Amino acid sequence: MLILRRRLIVLLIFVIISTILMLWPHYSLINHIDRILRLERIDQFIKDQASNLACKQPKLEVYNPDIMKLVKHVEPINCTKAGIDWVKCRGPECVIQESAKRKYGPIKCSFTDILRVDDYHLIDGETSYSSEYYKLEKSDVVRVSCQSADHKWSATLTGIRFTNDIWDSSNWEEMKNTALKMNVLMFGYDSLSKNTFIRKLPKSYEYLTKNLGTIVLEGYNIIGDGTPQALIPLLTGKTELELPDTRKRLKNTHFVNSYPFIWDEYKKAGYVTAFFEDVPTIGTFTYRLNGFKEVPTDHYMRPYYLASLGEQNKWPKLCTGDTPRHKVMLNTILDFFLVYRTKPKFLFGFHGELSHDDYNLIGAADDDTLNLLEELNTSGSLNNTILIIMADHGHRFADIRNTLQGKQEERLPFFSFTFPEWFKKRFPRCHLNLKNNSEKLVTPFDVHKTLQDILDLQYVGSSSTDQRAISLFTQIPTERSCADAYIEPHWCACLDWENMNLSSPLSQRLGATLIDAINNITNSHRAICEPLKVATLFWVMKLSPNKNLLKFSHNADIDGFVADLSANLQTKSDLYQIKVMTEPGKAIFEASLKHFNNNSIEIKERDISRTNMYKSQAKCVEKQLPHLRKYCYCKL
Repeated sequence: MLILRRRLIVLLIFVIISTILMLWPHYSLINHIDRILRLERIDQFIKDQASNLACKQPKLEVYNPDIMKLVKHVEPINCTKAGIDWVKCRGPECVIQESAKRKYGPIKCSFTDILRVDDYHLIDGETSYSSEYYKLEKSDVVRVSCQSADHKWSATLTGIRFTNDIWDSSNWEEMKNTALKMNVLMFGYDSLSKNTFIRKLPKSYEYLTKNLGTIVLEGYNIIGDGTPQALIPLLTGKTELELPDTRKRLKNTHFVNSYPFIWDEYKKAGYVTAFFEDVPTIGTFTYRLNGFKEVPTDHYMRPYYLASLGEQNKWPKLCTGDTPRHKVMLNTILDFFLVYRTKPKFLFGFHGELSHDDYNLIGAADDDTLNLLEELNTSGSLNNTILIIMADHGHRFADIRNTLQGKQEERLPFFSFTFPEWFKKRFPRCHLNLKNNSEKLVTPFDVHKTLQDILDLQYVGSSSTDQRAISLFTQIPTERSCADAYIEPHWCACLDWENMNLSSPLSQRLGATLIDAINNITNSHRAICEPLKVATLFWVMKLSPNKNLLKFSHNADIDGFVADLSANLQTKSDLYQIKVMTEPGKAIFEASLKHFNNNSIEIKERDISRTNMYKSQAKCVEKQLPHLRKYCYCKL
């Protein structure tokens, strides 16, 4: 009897376990499907609230006729007149090319390491000789001089040196459990609005959006004027005014190393780091600021661009040897991912030569940018990488900037995120939030917070408007305004504009107030700077706050998706923007001015922008009084 009971108990346990094992996949599948359906419902619910956004971005026509008049086709850069390069570097190896040996016979080369002292000085390292190859170990930059029986060739080359110190200090194991443990590749072009990227880099844009599933931030808004005011918040989470003073023109100021750069956080977490930027004469951190005393990242391209600057005239235009200059950076990005294939990597690359001063020339890089994306993808480099393709701002000086749409596009640069397919499944809420945030107001502060979250992701719920920096992995509130996001009205693309009658008394007063403000800036230097007056008043526009901003009262639901728009906020002043040409000199200025209910007008210097180049007009103040360059027309 006892044996029978034991057998029945064992049989019962077996039946229960078997039933659970059979049903478990079913319940898991139900839970998984339910989770997906809930996320889809949330996704649709957030989309339904789009009409309630406090910041509605302007819907700018990509192929606007006024813009397209200024768009020109450019051919790819042709460097064949340079002949073939005798030596090429790939990763840490610089190899004498077989094609050069076949053409010129036996070749012997000297390889001299170029060593960085600081951001403005370089020295020569040791020189080695070889008839085959040279391995980069002491520097990423080498000066090569080669000779055959009858010919000579020389160039400054760059690659990714291999050192045990960097290799051994980087690993995935010591990262926090809350880290996403993914590479980060950020690459940007100077002065590209979202629409300009689509117009001038159409192949790259299509590959990003169609092949890689890239999320483009439709509401990414600049917070200041120029590249430093775009990249400093992006890379540090702070404005320049909130950081130690690093300006060149003042005494006893700091080096830029004093900034809390995001790549320092990644280095501490176990990443290999890199910062690439071309055009050393106008570097983001060296043109107006003191630059870096110590090298900022493990790999840093400024020494290469400094060393090669003097030899640019010996190559065809925009070439270095048989390679277009912009491809040097693209190739070095690939080399970085090749050398550190199994290591955690953070790279920030920024290229300006093609796009900083020319609207159309960046089109010559479309095929090469596409090839970079394709090679990163096919090589598997994107399998564990968050790819961020971006720009700092739209064009500021080109003719396109003088159109009304061009002015708006300056405030809306291209910015995008690409994730590997597995990320969407493993972190569905993060991906969904970022996707929905792409329609909302986003700033460089938010991207910086997102980069920090990659290292330590702890929260993916709703955020509030009292946060200046909101991670894109969380939900940005629909009621977020430019004021909440720390964007001054002068730079806010969310606001509605109303054209004013140029002959109205108020328009004339606004123009006079702007000229008085500019002349007051140069007044103490009247001996060298001419007083300016209005030559042409192009337009005056009244800036009206978004109606939802005025009506917003509070969140109507616990999740923060629905806005209660029952309030009736009254404004105490009106904001205007004005564009004028001055004489002498034909300088073009834009400014924001505030008109109060008591009929007074306020203007601040920080809200005045010059949108064409001063060139030699400001030569008398260029060295001693550089802050007056955009205001001073030098007396003859």
